[in-house]
Amino acid sequence: MVIPAVAYITGRMVHFDLVEMVANAIFSLPVALPAYLHAARIGLALIAVQRQDETAARELYGSLLATAGIMAPQSSNGPGFVVDRVLGLLSRTAGDLDQAAAHFEEALVFCRKAGCRPELAWTCCDYAGLLVQRNSGDDRVKAIALLKESLDLASDLGMRPLIDRVMGLQELAEAQPIRTPAYPDGLTAREVEVLLVICAGMTDREIGEELVISVNTVGNHVRNILSKTGAANRAEAANYANQHGLVPPVTEP
Repeated sequence: MVIPAVAYITGRMVHFDLVEMVANAIFSLPVALPAYLHAARIGLALIAVQRQDETAARELYGSLLATAGIMAPQSSNGPGFVVDRVLGLLSRTAGDLDQAAAHFEEALVFCRKAGCRPELAWTCCDYAGLLVQRNSGDDRVKAIALLKESLDLASDLGMRPLIDRVMGLQELAEAQPIRTPAYPDGLTAREVEVLLVICAGMTDREIGEELVISVNTVGNHVRNILSKTGAANRAEAANYANQHGLVPPVTEP
């Protein structure tokens, strides 16, 4: 896990073949400690992110999703990564920007509650990078705020590579034109997708299974949908979808 983590920080992608060899050796063991399995999966996830390997990102997302909401691996040498941050990076690599945002939100909550300042600094930066890429609604404003928080933390902790990355993203965010929202009231494409499944009467668990996302992620999307649409409940949200033409018309056979 250390080699791809250092590569992510420095931008020098070296010795990835060694990481893959060790990870595969761990997976082939008849019995392996959970910490070893977590380290192997997270290491491969970071490699997939840096290689922009969409296929590997989707596969590793599925294998890590069950560990969302924790920091892994835990060892005598110290804690690893907030798993939701890694899931956010994988989702972004796979092209699901709304899902990535939901995971980064969970990672922010975890880091702030646990007091993980280095992870918080990187999460703010990674999340801001996603928002700059998505550039929908208030993404630009939020990205600038996250970058300021990341820069303050990185400066305090002496995280020079992160400082350089944040400053580059700040220039990009401040120069970026604001994109006109594609959906009403700032709804994202993923939120509209969840809203349409809500219209079908599915529960959060059923929505998660349908869209291959965690129940926590579904809950975040539902809360955002209710807030943005001003709906008091799911029934009102469904009415909103119909009133704003978000529900496809039923075609006769």
